[in-house]
Amino acid sequence: SLCNWLYNTALEQRITAWKSQRISVTRFQQEAELPEIKAAFPEFNEVHSQVLQDVLARLDKTYQAFFRRVKTGEKAGFPRFKGSNRYHSFTYKQYGNGARLDNGCLVLSKIGRVKVVWSRPLEGTPKTVTISEEADGWYVSFSCADVPCVELPPTGQETGIDVGLKSFLTTSEGDQVANPRHYRKAERKLRKCHQRVSRRKKGSQRRRKAVKLLAKAHQTVRRQRLDFHFKTANSLIKQYDTISYEDLQVRTMVKNRHLSKSISDAGWSQFLSILTFKAACAGREVIAVPAHYTSQDCSGCGERVPKSLSVRTHVCPACGLVLDRDE
Repeated sequence: SLCNWLYNTALEQRITAWKSQRISVTRFQQEAELPEIKAAFPEFNEVHSQVLQDVLARLDKTYQAFFRRVKTGEKAGFPRFKGSNRYHSFTYKQYGNGARLDNGCLVLSKIGRVKVVWSRPLEGTPKTVTISEEADGWYVSFSCADVPCVELPPTGQETGIDVGLKSFLTTSEGDQVANPRHYRKAERKLRKCHQRVSRRKKGSQRRRKAVKLLAKAHQTVRRQRLDFHFKTANSLIKQYDTISYEDLQVRTMVKNRHLSKSISDAGWSQFLSILTFKAACAGREVIAVPAHYTSQDCSGCGERVPKSLSVRTHVCPACGLVLDRDE
């Protein structure tokens, strides 16, 4: 709650300074005021200084992203105040200064010694430590430098993949990976959880309990999708040295109100990010191919065959090639 209060107060200071005096307050000016804030509000002495500095760094990052979007002509979206239920994490910017490991436990300044259930051994040199709250508890994540890469032996194979909704992806060999549709399958349960929340009295203990159950249901869907993406990416990376994919503008595609839910359920952007990251760790290559005319140009002779989205089979009048549209 203190980090949330500091974030909103710093944002209000920036807005007021610009409206009244046309002055831009920088992150470093706000960090220089932290000792005065601690003197005026003693409760902030219970929070490590680097955690407070990271709050101001996050606010500055949102401002920089806002100005970047303005320059590129995108929908800008001015930084907003955070509600009490919208601030779920805090970060120690330097490992060893406020956060360290001791005999398998995590020692956090101003908090104490915390027992950790490790998902895997820590590799590389820890740089930052982030503590985050999720629906089923608290999690710690380390960002590390000099993490060793384990390169896979070359296979001499390469492929292209086309992500879709009917099947999650199709390779250039014609192999298809079924679309699991995790959100669609869980919609009925999620709808009941939403109804349970809406029927509870605001501010009551029963409503808070219903909100937690709803958050856990959404978390389950999110983790199912993430697990599927990682396993699919690993499977591709083990088989192929080079993987090419269609560079889709997913942000634009989800504006289609008929397909937006299905596209978000498939999670193409998350999958392609995971694929790129896993390939870099394994010494593989992932190439983004411009999406223009990839479904129109014949892969047999190069003839351009216009077709609408409803046409799922490619039939080339020049060379007679007949293939599934995605393949």
